[in-house]
Amino acid sequence: MDSSQYADLFLTESREHVSAINQWLLQLEREGAAGSAEPVSAIFRAVHTVKGMSATMGYTAVAELSHELETLLDRVRRGELTVNAELMDLLFRCADVLESAIEGAVAGRSVSTDDVMRRL
Repeated sequence: MDSSQYADLFLTESREHVSAINQWLLQLEREGAAGSAEPVSAIFRAVHTVKGMSATMGYTAVAELSHELETLLDRVRRGELTVNAELMDLLFRCADVLESAIEGAVAGRSVSTDDVMRRL
């Protein structure tokens, strides 16, 4: 399969998912741990979708980052991690790096995810 024909579609859809992630992160930040179930689940679903699409496209760095972010979000969903300022900072940073990694993957350039991967 020639994935280049799908790169624009991947980019458009991934941008929409990252935008949704950021909106849900803002809601999570406002509501805190008490109202975290819906935003965390929505963020998880968006990240999961990006992970699947990027793996299909062969964008390994995006898929790996998404996988690690998904694992972190699952821990929040299961109550192993609580929503606090440090976690919110990490989640916002992950969203920024994910966006850069998506843009870089489609453009054929590498974007370092090392720092955020270590933090995850």
